[in-house]
Amino acid sequence: MSARAARSFAAAAESLAPVYGHVPPLLAPLHPYAPVGALDVFGAARLSMGVNWVASDTKGRPRASYLQEALGMLIVVFGGETFLALCTGTPPSWLVNPTFVFLFAGVHFALTRTPLRALVPAKPNYLMELALAPLDAIGRTLLLTRFSIVPLLHPPEGAKVLPATPSTLLLVPFILAVPFAALIFSGTNWFAPQMELSTPNELKPGGWMAVDAWIAVVIPVLFLSLVGPVRGWPWGLGTHMSEDAAIVLCAVVAIVSFVGRTVYNLGGTEEPVKKSSKKKSKKA
Repeated sequence: MSARAARSFAAAAESLAPVYGHVPPLLAPLHPYAPVGALDVFGAARLSMGVNWVASDTKGRPRASYLQEALGMLIVVFGGETFLALCTGTPPSWLVNPTFVFLFAGVHFALTRTPLRALVPAKPNYLMELALAPLDAIGRTLLLTRFSIVPLLHPPEGAKVLPATPSTLLLVPFILAVPFAALIFSGTNWFAPQMELSTPNELKPGGWMAVDAWIAVVIPVLFLSLVGPVRGWPWGLGTHMSEDAAIVLCAVVAIVSFVGRTVYNLGGTEEPVKKSSKKKSKKA
């Protein structure tokens, strides 16, 4: 990209920065006695819905217990963070403050073991998934940028964090988003009535084409290229965008990807109405 084109693109894209101002209120505590944000509750509900769809497919066997499902969810959510905490010698957040442990476990119990389960569709619904895909994409973008890369670029003084290098800036968001989810959902079939080891879908031929797999690489690279060169990342497109504007632009890419996945997977899958046929009686 030429310097002039980069400046023009950056100037246009920078107008998106104010849009990021709508994100902090979604992460702000809902109430002093409920120190979680609306986006946190949404994320817990969406993960619970996905787990419920997988766990409900028991093929005639008894469903896995609530504790088994809840533990699997917590490994998906906190597995990457716990691994990275071991790398830096710091306690993971869930060990210091279990608020989000209670959030994810509580939401899953409410949506699967109480009358509220009637609110959750028995299987993915095309229109609902299409409507919720943008919010899913925003949450994933924040995980792959604001909650993973930005702390490496601007570490708190005196905090034990990994150094900002090209490898850590790419691997940290990937570790937070992909491997433990792959291990739980398909590598161990954790939510099945009886767990069994299997090759994770992401490692099977063509598995890299799954949106959840490649977007965990594309979004960090795009974000760093838009704001770079920065600490630990000596490359850039010459746009020198602010982090807020870059996150919004990455969210747009993620939204298009998630909506496209929904249309590809669920669009036009309505089963045709089967016509009932009556057998003609034979004449005596």
